[in-house]
Amino acid sequence: MLKKCIILVTAIFLVSVISGYLYAASNPFESARVMQELSGELGWITDLDPVLILFVIFLNNAIKSFLVIVLGVLVIVPIMFIVFNGYIIGIVMCESARIEGPLYVAAAILPHGIVELPMVIVSAALGTRIGMMVLLRISGKISTEEILSTIKWSMSFYFRWILPLLFVAAVIETFVTPAVLWILG
Repeated sequence: MLKKCIILVTAIFLVSVISGYLYAASNPFESARVMQELSGELGWITDLDPVLILFVIFLNNAIKSFLVIVLGVLVIVPIMFIVFNGYIIGIVMCESARIEGPLYVAAAILPHGIVELPMVIVSAALGTRIGMMVLLRISGKISTEEILSTIKWSMSFYFRWILPLLFVAAVIETFVTPAVLWILG
């Protein structure tokens, strides 16, 4: 079931990214406003020491990835998380490509995104799996013990794989991505 959830979440993410991109392309003034809001909300991070930036990025991704797994019991939370994040990424990609060009977008996303995005997608897939199991439990098809076992396994997977790889992604995003962008600049 996890493989199917990963495929489902990945498809939803890609559709959301494309939707955000297309929205931004057809509504440039609105997408510019969204970018200004994001810049206003997150701009303070750039004033921090790089080590603090690293920990802010890491904690943000770690907490959200943890919550999307745990809140999978509410069924819709992981899907809404992926839809929202994909849509925002699409808008950011479109606006950045418009201003800086597609090479800039690739350089800004790929170094850390190769690690970070799969971990976020797997987290949402784990949460989605738990949510689907809750629905199966409600319909009497599986036991509560099966859900608890899946939650336990998901948490173990999170701490063994997702959390360390999110840290690696945060290191790359803090130190490698800016260097790549500086070289291109």
